Amino acid sequence: MMKAVRQKKWKKKRVCLVGVLILLLAAAGITLHRLSLSLQDIGRIVQFAAGKTSRPIEEPRSENKVLRGQIFDRNYKELAVSYQLFSLFVNPVELSNRHDVAKELARITGDNAADLAEQLKNSQVVVKLADDLDDQQARAINALGLKGVTCKAVEERYYPSHAIAGHLLGFTGKGTGLSGVEARYNRVLQPGEFRNTDIPEVDLADDDVLGQAATDVVLTVDLDLQKTVEQQLRKYRSLVGAAGGSVIVLDIGSGQVLAMARQPGFDPNYFWQSDPENLKKDIFSKDYDPALIRPLLLRAAAIYECGMDNKILPATVRAPDYGLKQDRVDTYNALFSLGKPVKNPLLTSAEDSPGTDGAGDGQNKFSAAQLAVGVGSLLNGGKRVSLNVLQAIYDLKTSRQFMRSRTAARQTRILDPAAGIFLRRSLLLDSPFSQKKGFLFTNRAITTHITKGLTNFDLQEGIIAAVPKKNPKILLVMLVEYNSLYPHVKTDRRKRKNHDVLVSLGKSLLPVLSRHVAHETIAEHPARREEGNYRRFLISRRLDLPQQKQRIAQVDHKMPDLQGMSLRQGLQHVSSLGLAVRIKGSGHIVEQHPAAGEYFTQEGTCELTLESRI
Repeated sequence: MMKAVRQKKWKKKRVCLVGVLILLLAAAGITLHRLSLSLQDIGRIVQFAAGKTSRPIEEPRSENKVLRGQIFDRNYKELAVSYQLFSLFVNPVELSNRHDVAKELARITGDNAADLAEQLKNSQVVVKLADDLDDQQARAINALGLKGVTCKAVEERYYPSHAIAGHLLGFTGKGTGLSGVEARYNRVLQPGEFRNTDIPEVDLADDDVLGQAATDVVLTVDLDLQKTVEQQLRKYRSLVGAAGGSVIVLDIGSGQVLAMARQPGFDPNYFWQSDPENLKKDIFSKDYDPALIRPLLLRAAAIYECGMDNKILPATVRAPDYGLKQDRVDTYNALFSLGKPVKNPLLTSAEDSPGTDGAGDGQNKFSAAQLAVGVGSLLNGGKRVSLNVLQAIYDLKTSRQFMRSRTAARQTRILDPAAGIFLRRSLLLDSPFSQKKGFLFTNRAITTHITKGLTNFDLQEGIIAAVPKKNPKILLVMLVEYNSLYPHVKTDRRKRKNHDVLVSLGKSLLPVLSRHVAHETIAEHPARREEGNYRRFLISRRLDLPQQKQRIAQVDHKMPDLQGMSLRQGLQHVSSLGLAVRIKGSGHIVEQHPAAGEYFTQEGTCELTLESRI
């Protein structure tokens, strides 16, 4: 009896289970019918549920990023600015109809709908359909409310003046400053808090921590003056066939750099396309021979040798080199500190090597920066200044500008005050270099040096100009070098000698410097970014990026050897390769993947492991 009751209960349970199973199958069938999923889509879902997909589907999110701070000139004109663009990602698994989605997206992005639908056809992972979408396009896509469609914010750095001040500004890679101002003040420009110890030359007053929103850097450079002197240098090089040149303009009293450039230069927007040698050289490179400024050194030495009570004899009766022997000339060269090393303001104390100021052939050559500081001390009454490029930082959260501390501008006296003022007055008012509108020295020198038993000739030219005449405030140094002894000159030599062209250029630069002294203004931080620069940025991205990607894709890349480098050096090598970078630890690179010499694919990932050196 008990056995029969048990069998009846078991039969009832089986009937209930079968009924529930039928209901579940029916519900699943209705759901699949409504979704209209293809067999391929069902297969993907099953594979994903079973954990058998080759890569997990990661869906990027739309976000509002805190952008890197801007770099301004002294009048708050944009030198470097970051813009937020968007990349379009689609998760094909979540699409109800890929053709309809492709049509909607193509209407906004301007791409071909059929091409977009084809990219979504066989994909099992999130697909990036478009780059460089602006804010309006991203908002329009988000307004569609399409499931599986997202826009990811991407930060892009832009230099509106392109090659103007390229060496000064430097460039970035993966959001990190790698050279120039971008590297020197990377801690300030990057989003995130920083303290006074990160930028000791700025007086932060009663604020211990800044950068909670973003911080902009204001340079001492005048963009208009920078463009003018670079243009003049470029035109002169083209006219006389010079291979390269340097120019620096500074405030003699404070050491503020108003303009500086090295040519050939490079465009920081496309720094990876430049000659590596152009990236290395700047105004701190020791490329110029002391013979270039020897007449100026001899004149200053003779004035100092004669003293305040005696005058230099006229050129018709005086001895060669003012009667000074070479050992006396060397003594005055050391006294005036014309060859003394100059600290590069774009390097930190840890990066700057004592006793050097750039690459070159050693003690027998000098840099444009050395010459500017050395001559500036003679025209400044014997006070020698240190170069600086930072005028202030601007904190966006507090809307406050923090100026460079006055104590950060180091000055040393190299001459007795009375002797220094007498020497300055004699050079400015009673010398062959005295002009109606200011001080002007020009020279052309041919020197020889023997390398591996072969005699080589160096042809170089230089201009030194200062205004106003009685008490100079602004100093310009422009130097050019040739790669041959007899360069191609476009002027008619029968009518005009090459040196006359150099003097003419120097005289034309004096009023340019005078206008800067007379019309210097103080600007306020702009409330909005310059719309013109943003439009030009979008145009350049949409015109140039497809061509760049095509060129990169056609090249087989091998991974460089990064081990032993600092993080900044490593990023300089990989920033132009299209790789995402993952960093572990801190210090110097001890391990890398891909390994050195391995081929890699574009848009891959480079993993760097760092350890501190003990």
